[in-house]
Formats: sequence, C-alpha cells, structure tokens
Amino acid sequence: MSVRKILVPLAGRPADEEVLATALSVAKAFEAQLVALFARADPTEALPYLGDGVSGQVIEDLMQAAREGANEAAARVKASLTKAAAAAGIPMAEKGGEAAMPSVRFVDVTGRRDEVVAKHSRLSDLIVFGESTTGVAGGTALEAAMMTADRPVLIAPKKAMAPAGGSVCIGWDDSPEASSAVHAAMPFLERAKKVTILCIGGKELDPGPGSTLADFLALHGVVADVHILDAAGRAVGEVLLEQAEKSKADLLVMGGYGQSRLVEFLFGGTTQHIRSHATIPVLMAH
Repeated sequence: MSVRKILVPLAGRPADEEVLATALSVAKAFEAQLVALFARADPTEALPYLGDGVSGQVIEDLMQAAREGANEAAARVKASLTKAAAAAGIPMAEKGGEAAMPSVRFVDVTGRRDEVVAKHSRLSDLIVFGESTTGVAGGTALEAAMMTADRPVLIAPKKAMAPAGGSVCIGWDDSPEASSAVHAAMPFLERAKKVTILCIGGKELDPGPGSTLADFLALHGVVADVHILDAAGRAVGEVLLEQAEKSKADLLVMGGYGQSRLVEFLFGGTTQHIRSHATIPVLMAH
C-alpha cells in the first residue's frame, strides 16, 4: 500500500494549523496530495426545528447568518492551508493542471460532517484528525472515516512530531482490528528506524502472536522487537501510551474499536483512552 491521498477534515479553528503541520509532514514524506476538507452544514436542515411561529424574515436572517458563518470558517481553513503549505514548501494543486506531488488541495462541501467525511474517506489512503476533532464534537466524523468508510485514521495531538521515518510502536493483541492497523501502517513501518511490538496482558500471555507479527514484518524487510508487558490491572490504553513514550516513539499503531462503540462510550475502553490522552501521533484502523 502507498500513501498518495491524505484527507484532513478541518473546521476553521486555531487547532487547524497544528493538525496541518503533522499532515503536511506525512504528505511530504510520501509525496502525497493533502486534501483539506471543509464540510459546511446545510442551514435548511434546521428549519423543522424552528417551529411554526417563526416569521419568514427571521428564518431568512438565520439562514443568512449561517451561510456567512460557514463562509468565514471556510475562508479561515483555506488561509490556514495556504499558509502552512507555503511554510512547508508544498504547492497548491491547480484545478485541471498536472497533479504535482506533494501538493495540497482545498475542498468545500455542503452536508452533514460525518456523512461528508465518510464519503470522501472512501477514496483516501489516510485521514488525519487533530486533537480538537477527536472528542464528542468531532468523534462521529472520526468514527465515520474509520468504521463507515473502513479507512485508517491518524490522530495528531498538539505539537506532534513527524510520524514518518522514526520509531514506531505497535499495540498488538492478535485481533482483526490490530491486523488492519498493521497493514495500513506498512508505509510507515517500512520507513521506520526502529519498530517495537507491544503485547499487553497478564504474565500468562503467550508471546507467540507477537513473534508471528515479527515474522510477517521481517518478510517485508521490517525488523521488530517483541516486548511482552504485564498490565498489572491497569488500563491497556494507559500502558500502551506509557510504553510508547518510554520508547520515544514517533508513532503508535493500534486497532480501533475492538468492542462496540456503545460499550466504549458507556464504559470507556482502549480506543477512547488513546483518543483522549495521546501525546504522539496514533494510527488506528478497524
């Protein structure tokens, strides 16, 4: 798998610049095109909730205010993209022109954010989300990309280092989700200077699955060390992040939503913990 198209959903917030820095570093490393996606809400969808007693003039004023707000947010996204791309020395792709690589492109679409993100994610190699878009407000869009569109996502915390070409830790539990994440991360793993497989469980944990993954990676030219860790009753997400930080990893690779989203939401889980506490870029797949 190669990384040629990177989708970055943006909302016109100050945090856009931080996620763009990480996404642009990935685009530059893989000579890919970064597509900044702005999804503007359709103001007419709010009409059924206004009630029958609202006058036509008030409705029109609300619609106009919503359109102006969306236009301002879209302008901020485009300005942040232009500024960040110029600083990184990456050109803006011209419509109808030759597809220079790496490059950036701006897309402005009207529709529900999660639906727009899911649609555009289907034909993207990687979707990058910033820290501010992984919480309650942006969580549905991230889940839409990873679960509805079945694409890998990269969570970029504030002041994240470049995730390509350094040290990579893999959170491995022999699950289908973890396997998907490893396959999605192969472009990063093949470039990594150091790869560490973290298998977390009790003292009875069989090292076999981790060794099987190491053998698989070796066939792709990736040398990996296997570390068997005892969680000692602690949350798996907490141990994963702690070990990744101790290893000075530039990227953590792991499966996402090994249990249902409802269970994760109600009782917490590894995915939710990582999304809320990650201090390094995290590549997840389902």
